[in-house]
Amino acid sequence: MREELIRRAGTDVQTLRTAIVGELSILESLKAFVSSSGGFRRAQLHDFLSKLPRGGGARKGLDWLPRVTAENRAAYEEAQWHDGHPGFRLSERTPLGEKVDARTRPEYFPLHLGIQTEQPIEGLDLSSGFDLATSEVVAEVLEKARNRDALVLTGPLTAKDDRVLAVLPVFRQQNAFEESSRRPGQLLGFALALYKASDFVESVLSNTDRADFNYQLLDLSLPAGSPAMWTRRSRGLYFDSIQAKLWRFFYGKPPQWSSVLDVGMRRWQIQVSASPRFVAANLGLTPWAVLFSGLLFTLLMVSTLRSAKWQSDEISRVQRRLHREQLEANERLGELSEALDRESAERKRAEAGLFREKQQFQLMFNAVPLMIWHKDTKNRFITVNEAAATSMGASVSEIEGKPCSEIFPDRAYDLYRDDLEIIQSGKPKLGALEQLRFAGGDTLWVRTDKLPEFDAMGRVIGILVFAQDVTRWREAEEHVKTLQEELEQRVEERTSQLRAINEELESFAYSVSHDLRTPLRSIDGFNHVILEDFGDALGETGRDYLERSRAAAQRMDRLIDDLMKLTRIARAELRPERLDLSSLAATVVAELDKTGSERKVACKVEDVPLTRGDPDLIVEALRNLLNNAWKFTSKAESPKVQFGSFQNDEGETVYFVRDNGVGFDMIYADRLFGAFERLHAVDEFEGSGIGLATVRLIVRRHNGRVWAESAPGEGATFYFTLQAR
Repeated sequence: MREELIRRAGTDVQTLRTAIVGELSILESLKAFVSSSGGFRRAQLHDFLSKLPRGGGARKGLDWLPRVTAENRAAYEEAQWHDGHPGFRLSERTPLGEKVDARTRPEYFPLHLGIQTEQPIEGLDLSSGFDLATSEVVAEVLEKARNRDALVLTGPLTAKDDRVLAVLPVFRQQNAFEESSRRPGQLLGFALALYKASDFVESVLSNTDRADFNYQLLDLSLPAGSPAMWTRRSRGLYFDSIQAKLWRFFYGKPPQWSSVLDVGMRRWQIQVSASPRFVAANLGLTPWAVLFSGLLFTLLMVSTLRSAKWQSDEISRVQRRLHREQLEANERLGELSEALDRESAERKRAEAGLFREKQQFQLMFNAVPLMIWHKDTKNRFITVNEAAATSMGASVSEIEGKPCSEIFPDRAYDLYRDDLEIIQSGKPKLGALEQLRFAGGDTLWVRTDKLPEFDAMGRVIGILVFAQDVTRWREAEEHVKTLQEELEQRVEERTSQLRAINEELESFAYSVSHDLRTPLRSIDGFNHVILEDFGDALGETGRDYLERSRAAAQRMDRLIDDLMKLTRIARAELRPERLDLSSLAATVVAELDKTGSERKVACKVEDVPLTRGDPDLIVEALRNLLNNAWKFTSKAESPKVQFGSFQNDEGETVYFVRDNGVGFDMIYADRLFGAFERLHAVDEFEGSGIGLATVRLIVRRHNGRVWAESAPGEGATFYFTLQAR
């Protein structure tokens, strides 16, 4: 009985082994498809999957797992948007829903389509887009498959589910695994399949007699005591159970047998034990003789009496069955004939569609204004389009099949050397600018992109060249270069002129600073002496005139100081650094508080974002703005000054100084930032009219803007931005 069990169960296990090899070959097909296409769109993969034969374990869960690096992650997501999935983002959650920071990982392995399963796996989300490598179990398998360049199988994905993943690495070059240093960069991704062990084994063993054997599938790679992946118990008759008990009574425990399968670097074990029915079928004669000897005579009598009637009924049943089978055969024959007709019609439609697609491709190929040609590894032209043939001075038929030396006699060796470099490295050569002399004598400047063509084994079998005539662009570039040289010469001349003008301005500023101040100070000094020595003789009117003369001279001296300060700011070299404007504004406010004035001003300095700028110039601008706010709130009952910032609609940081002073009419806003421009009388509010001009100059030197908003009696707000480089 054991020999019979081993023979029959061994056949079943061999069938299972063959089926597993067949299923895994589908992953090899997907690997060949990816290697041959290099990069493909979702629709192409979906079309490839739809053409696979239906049925089987892996066909329901076949998918592609591309390798996406941190550098090309954004490009990959954008490609998915253009592929019909706008807003696509790599998920930052594991398959079990745990949140991870996917943006810090060096590489990602997102599902390309998403595995479609008839029943969801409990606790596991297989929707498209998440990073499958965030699962530690899957990541370990991916790394193992990558390092060994072999198919690797996981254990059961969850404790309550027998589904497993099979992954097969796909490299850009066939021999990528031979050099470990090149292997990470050559990995394209993984061909992936989802197996449900129970369905898969059931589909293989469906033709076996369920009542003969008890089957159990174990994963020996799991820790001891792990539950079985799949179990099938026989369902024999009650009578079979009685016979099995007789067997155990006479011969002991029923026979058992097991076999080990090596699947994707895991060891599966099939355990087979005899069922009661199998035991009953192989039971010896001795127990039967003891058990049924008393019933033999009765059975013989009953069988003799009923034999005639049974034979008649059996003949009728056989005739009805034969008639029914003949009708079913005729019906199946008609269905097969209709299926053949439909298949023939579909084949004709497919041929017509293929012919139309070929015509459309040929039309588009020849309509493209770029020069396109396709060469083999022996430097012969395989295909050229009309644009390329026209540029070469021949027809398409005259060029196809000819070597490169006949078309480009002057550059044949150099072009073939470039082709050999692409063939040996398998890398494209893009954006090369070349001068080509065709066999007809025409010379053109062209920009070429050369791409290698691979076969299913990853070998380069040809080169596809896209060339663009840039002769006019080249001539225009030479013309622009000439114009640029002339412009640089003019700029140098203008710079020399400006340098001379700046030297003259510096000389003038020196004269203003020293030569004009001397007589002003003399006037002020003599007026002071006259007041001290002859004040009593002049009378009140005379003293008033002298005081006014002194005030005018001193005001003129302050104007000269402010004008010189404005000149220094215009010539000063910018030294930008990181600045805290809140701290600088608080320093200026503290200076204003120490001026000795008894007036109390409520000043609020908000925290503003850090920026860049020259600290000396920025402090001067803040000092002028805050001093103005301080000055023009002198008539307010509760003077208030505020410094802060906000973000405008363009995302730009805008700083402001706001007060509740006298304000001004916006009609005169364009005069605010001019030198010596004033909107109030000197006896009403002191000042030289240079402060806001200084602010505008400093802000402009920081590539910013400054403006003001106000209304009479409602205070004023001055805004400015900084964009220091």
